[in-house]
Amino acid sequence: MDSDTSALFKNVLLVEDDPGHALLIKRAMKAFVAEITHVETVAQALAELQERKPELIVTDLNLPDSGGPGPQRLDHVRKFLALEVSTPVIVLTSSTALDDAVDAMRMGARDFIVKNFDGDFKSLLGLSLSRLLTMLLIEQDRARLQREMLALRESIENGADGFAIISSRGELLYSNRAYLKFVESCGAAAAGLFFENFTSKVAKHEQLISDFRRALSTLTEGAVFTTEVTFVQDKQHAFGVSISGIKSSEAGHPQFVVWVRDISEQLRREKFQREILSTTTHDLKGPLGAIMISSELLLDLVGQRPGKEKELVLRIASSAQGAINLIDEFLSARRIQEGTFILKPQPQSLAALTSEVIENQLPIATARAISLELGQSEGDVSVPVDRIGFQRVLGNLLSNALKFTPRGGSVRIMLHGSAEEVRLSVQDTGSGMEPSEVQRLFQRFSRLEKHQQIAGTGLGLFVVKSIVAAHGGSVSVSSKVGEGTRFDVTFPRRPPVNERGELISLDFA
Repeated sequence: MDSDTSALFKNVLLVEDDPGHALLIKRAMKAFVAEITHVETVAQALAELQERKPELIVTDLNLPDSGGPGPQRLDHVRKFLALEVSTPVIVLTSSTALDDAVDAMRMGARDFIVKNFDGDFKSLLGLSLSRLLTMLLIEQDRARLQREMLALRESIENGADGFAIISSRGELLYSNRAYLKFVESCGAAAAGLFFENFTSKVAKHEQLISDFRRALSTLTEGAVFTTEVTFVQDKQHAFGVSISGIKSSEAGHPQFVVWVRDISEQLRREKFQREILSTTTHDLKGPLGAIMISSELLLDLVGQRPGKEKELVLRIASSAQGAINLIDEFLSARRIQEGTFILKPQPQSLAALTSEVIENQLPIATARAISLELGQSEGDVSVPVDRIGFQRVLGNLLSNALKFTPRGGSVRIMLHGSAEEVRLSVQDTGSGMEPSEVQRLFQRFSRLEKHQQIAGTGLGLFVVKSIVAAHGGSVSVSSKVGEGTRFDVTFPRRPPVNERGELISLDFA
């Protein structure tokens, strides 16, 4: 082997009955092959192939036991190609037998080489071997890709999560069985247009369809929109639905991936956890209250005397009060879940309420060099809402936006009024989120892994969604990594109040 040439094949079986030709072929082949095994007959070749599998067979077309003239002249090539081992075959022929070489190629031989032992034979042999190796590598990659695609397709088709690909017009381009099952749950007879899946069996189906249409018209590649689908009659079941923008088709039209996950069991587990937590926190409030009273009595005993005694008593009282405040927050979340968190909507100017919340958040934004502004309101933005509830919703959204937006970024609030509702939007230029992260945002106590170092209980967005749901509104999220996140909150002009003008029944339990 030439010192500056790497072997293209590790081992090759050469079948050539002419010793002189075999010598010349081996001499030329040594530059490209690490090991050459030479046999002179078809029988010897078949015996060799029983022992081991070479990477390549190079065979003469005319061998003493090849089958003779006529239709049987290429029987040995057929035998080599018919073996269970898929070893590629290159045939050697004279310049007067090119028709036989072409017939061998039609049978499945990979290439042919004319035995013209002049100065170019080695180069032609190397070219043929290089071309064959390239073809084999391409075929291996294609086979590997097909196996991976088949495995992926089977995983998607048999997965528990619904999966679909839709066009910007809502045309269903692909769907798996779990998605079709979800469509049936929504009351649709078949998977037609994406929007037609959401019938009157789905709670707030008209609002959902409107939100989905907006998402398909605004989502860019890599951005994600997520929401939940619940049902009017079947309160025990719920699905999380996310839509992600993907690369446009060859025709330039945008396409979207729809993921659907049954979150019913998750909601049931959360309810069970809430019950345990509620019992525990109620049991803890008594001892903590006793600690508070005892610390107050101790503080009276130490009086105004400075020293470690007073410092320790103050630390005990502060710690007990902090624990009580945390329990109160948990119990508030519990009341929200049970529907006993009472809201009293009154006609409010959302522009005025929004300005108040922005004013409270402005020092934080200023300290972090973040632009915080309220855009020009569009339409009538007066709507019946619970004043404190709305301020808590916007306050939590702004707090999150300011936490996760880097210095020099911006947070923009927009208000838009229509005949049926008022929409509040909070757009930031923060780090954005992956689709899988967006789906977990509104879970109780949910904290993204990358945000674990940032203070918080994980209840903020849970409370946001609960208050909005109580008003009969909705919350949706669009986010793209590296570009930011947008929350859209809608408040209906006619919230579902009871005869006392209160909102006490939440869809979130």
